[in-house]
Amino acid sequence: MTDKGSTWFNGTGVIASPPPRMQTRSVVTPSSSRPGGIARSMLIVGGLSICTALFLIAIPASFAWESLRVIGVGIVLLCVFHFHGARLKPAFVIWWLVLISECIFFREGDEYSNTYAFQGKFPLAAYGEVVGWILCFLAVLISSARVRGYFGRLFAGDYKWPMLFAMLALASCIYAPRPLLAMVWAFKLTLAVLVIWLCATQIHNLRDTVSFLSFTFWAYAIIVLQPVVVAIFQGVLFDEEGRMSTVVSPNALSPNAGVWVLLALTLYSNRKGEGLRKSAIVFGLVACVIMILAGSKTGILAGIFAGGLFYFLRGRVGSAMSYIAATAILIAALASATPLGDYFHHYTASSGADTFSGRTILWSAVMPTIRQKPILGHGYLSSEFVEFQVNAVEWAAPHLHNGFLEAVYNNGVPGLGVIVVICFIIPRNLYRVLRAASSTDPIYRIAAGCLALYAFLLINGFFNSSFGGKATAPFMLLLSLVVVSNKLLEIASRPSANGERTQLYARVGG
Repeated sequence: MTDKGSTWFNGTGVIASPPPRMQTRSVVTPSSSRPGGIARSMLIVGGLSICTALFLIAIPASFAWESLRVIGVGIVLLCVFHFHGARLKPAFVIWWLVLISECIFFREGDEYSNTYAFQGKFPLAAYGEVVGWILCFLAVLISSARVRGYFGRLFAGDYKWPMLFAMLALASCIYAPRPLLAMVWAFKLTLAVLVIWLCATQIHNLRDTVSFLSFTFWAYAIIVLQPVVVAIFQGVLFDEEGRMSTVVSPNALSPNAGVWVLLALTLYSNRKGEGLRKSAIVFGLVACVIMILAGSKTGILAGIFAGGLFYFLRGRVGSAMSYIAATAILIAALASATPLGDYFHHYTASSGADTFSGRTILWSAVMPTIRQKPILGHGYLSSEFVEFQVNAVEWAAPHLHNGFLEAVYNNGVPGLGVIVVICFIIPRNLYRVLRAASSTDPIYRIAAGCLALYAFLLINGFFNSSFGGKATAPFMLLLSLVVVSNKLLEIASRPSANGERTQLYARVGG
C-alpha cells in the first residue's frame, strides 16, 4: 500500500523506499522556477515585508525585537514550503529550527534563574520562544497532512517509545509543582517527537540520512558558537574558576561541543555526496577546543572515549590511539596557556572530586523523595525546583545531574522504564547495522559514528541531565537516534544494499 507522496509502507507496516523497479531519478522543480513563480515569489516577499513593517510600527518598542525574531521563524518556514525541492526537505528545516530555538530566543542573567521560574516570572524572550514552537507545530501539521497514517505510525515499532515518554510528561503536568511551565516544556517535547517522526517519513536512503545528520551538525554549530561569540563581545571569556565563561553553563557547553566533535567525525568523508570534508575538519577542531576550554570533566572524558570508540569500531586502532593522544596533547597545551590549568589544579586540590562536584550529595538527598512517589513521580520538570522541595539540597541545583534520576523523579518508574528501553534499542539497531554492512561501506561509518554519539550522550547522562527532563538539544538528539538507527537498519537490510549505495553515490558525483 502506498500514499500519494513518496512514502511507502510494506506489508509489515515498515516504512520503505519504493520498489527498485519504480525507483527512477526524477527532477523536482522548485515552485519558484515554474511559470509565474518568480512574480508570485516577489509578491509574497513584498507582502510579507509590508505586513512586517506595519506590525513593528504598531506594537510597543519593547516588543519589537522579540516580534522580529518570531517573524523571522515564520518567514523561514514559509520560504521552505515555497522553495523546497529534492535536496531541501521541510521536515529537516523544522528539525533545525526546533534544535536552535533556544539560540534564536536566547536570554541570559538572573531573570531566567530557577527562583524566578518558580515564582512564575519569565523574560520576554521565553514567550517568543513558545510562539516559535507553535509556528513549528503548525508547520508539522501541514507537512504531516501529506503522509498517510502519520499519527497512527507514532505508536508502532521503535517509534512508539519517544511518543510514550512525551505522553507521560504531558499527563504528569497535572500534579507538577508548576503545571503551566511543565505543560509548555511538555509541548516542546511532543513537538520534537512529531518533528523527528516527520523527518523519518522523508528519509528514504543513506543520502537522506546523511542530510539529516548534516542539518543536526549545523544546528550544533549555532548551539556551540553563539554563547562563545556573546562571551567574546562581552569581554569575559573565562570565569573566576578558569573555565570558559558564556551565557550557558560550562556543564552544558562542553557536552554540546563534544556532540559537535562526534558529528564532525561521523560526517567527514573524502568522497563527494557522502558527508562533509573541509567543514568537518575546521569546525571539528574548533569544537574540540571549546569542549576542553569549557572544562566539563565528564564532557571531556566522554568526548575522548567516544572518539576513540568511533575509530575502534571501524577497525582503525592506530587512528583511535592517535585521536586520544592528540586530544591529550591539546588538553595539556590549553591548560598551560589559559586559566583552565588553574581550574584543574583547584579542583583536584579541593574535596569536589570526592563528591563529583556535589553530585553524590544531591543524589543521596533526593533518593528518599523518589521513594515517596515511585510510580507517578513528582510531575514533569519537578526536578527543576528540587532546591525548594528537598531541604537537604542546599545549593541551587537546576536539575539532578543524572538523566535516569531525572526521569524517575519526574515521571516515576514508567518514565524511567521508557528511557531505559530507548537507551537499549538504539545500540541494538546500530549493532545490527555494523554486522550487516561491510566495513568499507559508507553506512558502516555512519552507524559507527551514531553509536559513538550514543555512547557520549549516555556517559554524559550519568552526570548531567542530558535526557529525561527538559527537551534540550541533547535529549532531542537522543530521541532522534531512535529514528536514525532504525532507518540505517532498514537500509542495510535491503537486498543488494551495497550495490544500490554505490550507484547512489556515483550519481551524486562520489
